[in-house]
Amino acid sequence: LECDGQVYPLDPNMILLRDSKLRNTAYIYGVVVFTGHDTKVMQNSTKSPSKRSKIEKRMDYIIYTLFALLLFVSFISSLGFALMTKLLMADWWYLRPDKPESLTNPTNPLYAWVVHLFTALLLYGYLIPISLYVSIELVKVLQATFINQDLKMYDSESGTPANARTSNLNEELGQVDTILSDKTGTLTCNQ
Repeated sequence: LECDGQVYPLDPNMILLRDSKLRNTAYIYGVVVFTGHDTKVMQNSTKSPSKRSKIEKRMDYIIYTLFALLLFVSFISSLGFALMTKLLMADWWYLRPDKPESLTNPTNPLYAWVVHLFTALLLYGYLIPISLYVSIELVKVLQATFINQDLKMYDSESGTPANARTSNLNEELGQVDTILSDKTGTLTCNQ
């Protein structure tokens, strides 16, 4: 670094990283290098995404599909009701199509379509299993409880039982078939 004709050395010992606190000095001169969102510090400071199991991803896909089906069925049934109101309702005298505020008034099929669309969405709303998420979470909590209370999942050498800290990925445990470890014995304690 050169300032006012004088050269100052810069080396890795003189670096202040993000969130560092400077003490025991009144001021410093600094040079800002490697800034922005593409730096290593910024890339590592973002919050990691939450892990989702295959069952949760599949369940979301099914719910979205059922919601699209709900919209499609409601739209088609409302369209059929509006067409029936326009074409056939005048013949059905017992539904009182002559009343202007009636849902079956053949002169206003758009009103009948909109009202029937909301009615169909309410009626067919049971197609989407809202309690499915609650049921899956309850099963996960029970699985974590069973893991914590399992006497066969106990290490007698260290005296530690199994401890399920989270219930997010219980169903993925059965998918593990290979454990990779480095040569330092991190997982095996050199045994």
